Amino acid sequence: MEVTQTDRSFAEENDGRTRLIKTAMALFADRGIDGVTVRQIAAAAGVSVGLINHHFGSKEGLAEEVDKYFLSVFDDFPGVSDSERPFLFETPHSELIDVWMADRQDNADDLFAYFKRSLLDERELGAKLFDRMYTSIQEALTKLDAHGELRDDADRLWLPFLVIYLELGTALLRPQVERILGKPVFEKELWARRHRAYGALMRHGFTRQGDQ
Repeated sequence: MEVTQTDRSFAEENDGRTRLIKTAMALFADRGIDGVTVRQIAAAAGVSVGLINHHFGSKEGLAEEVDKYFLSVFDDFPGVSDSERPFLFETPHSELIDVWMADRQDNADDLFAYFKRSLLDERELGAKLFDRMYTSIQEALTKLDAHGELRDDADRLWLPFLVIYLELGTALLRPQVERILGKPVFEKELWARRHRAYGALMRHGFTRQGDQ
């Protein structure tokens, strides 16, 4: 099929728009939205300020599109249907994360940094992300409870939050964890070991009382 000039123009315009979104996300993650100017975004992306206004109208409009982009990536877990999503924390996370990160090697670090910034800045996006996690984990625990898989003395109120703490800890404290470990936490074998330890903790606890 012949590629027309119109096709090329559309592809170039779409590529420029995507580049602006990814560039803005990286800068927002590093400095916060209020700490970045439109000129700085344009300079980092190698485009004119006018192109930002053309695509997004303003920095606020660009920030909204960054949030939409991040949510679409956050929800796009490989090979997991909506019906299976509540059971994510029971599946081999390390393999899923490997695929997820492999598809996004060009900006995986920026995605995790933006995730961290959004949660800690208490932005609306952070609330949406936290609600998605809470709902998914609560649904999974409810299903486990219905099948008699939860212990009778498990605190149903706090358990979803405790699971979230375990899920988020590595991402939020990544620099400190990597400083002590001396290697990237997303190194394949290390990440797999993290999830084995996490799974064992969820199933058995970490004291000998968990064996009784």
